[in-house]
Amino acid sequence: MESGLYGKFPFYTGMNDAHKLLLHDGAVKKQLAKGQILMGDNDHCNGIPLVIKGRLRLFRISSKGREMTLYKINEGELCILAAVCAMGNIKYDFSLEAEEDSLLANLSADVFKDLLQKSEPFKTYVFNTLAEKLLQAIDTIEMVAFVSIEERILEYLAENSNDLGEVKTTHEKMAIDLGSSREVISRQLKKMAEKNMLTINRGKIILNISCKK
Repeated sequence: MESGLYGKFPFYTGMNDAHKLLLHDGAVKKQLAKGQILMGDNDHCNGIPLVIKGRLRLFRISSKGREMTLYKINEGELCILAAVCAMGNIKYDFSLEAEEDSLLANLSADVFKDLLQKSEPFKTYVFNTLAEKLLQAIDTIEMVAFVSIEERILEYLAENSNDLGEVKTTHEKMAIDLGSSREVISRQLKKMAEKNMLTINRGKIILNISCKK
């Protein structure tokens, strides 16, 4: 694989040539179309995806069929949960979805372990990623447990809106991202629209500029 493919990964420039070669030889390129699922629920993890281009969403499906997004994996990042599960040879009780057309380098578990032991830049990156995603997961849990649905919607819309306050999304997608149900999101959006906090259009929500952070 071409060296340029790994330019967005912060560990790459610090690796020596031998470790770079190990990375190249141990990874297999994989393309995912938008919406494609990479790993199904309860499957064993056979590789660690590194996102060269695009973005992945890590989510969990409850016993009642509800989805909840745990975190997203952007360009220059790897799926740390897949790495942890591969190291322990345990079941991967989550799924990954391509949020846009994506190009991945799927790293085998054996090569991952080898690099973790031999390459200091790679090891530092992996543990930094583990800490970052763990904190994100804790933030998600705290948000669901302690923050009102109105506050969560406002924060979500403010973070994802363009300069005009527009967010192109659906009630279903918002529910998945916020760990709620479509019915709850739709009901709350209607209440917020009645209070002139936002405007609901087909496939788009416009946040009142005074509500933007």
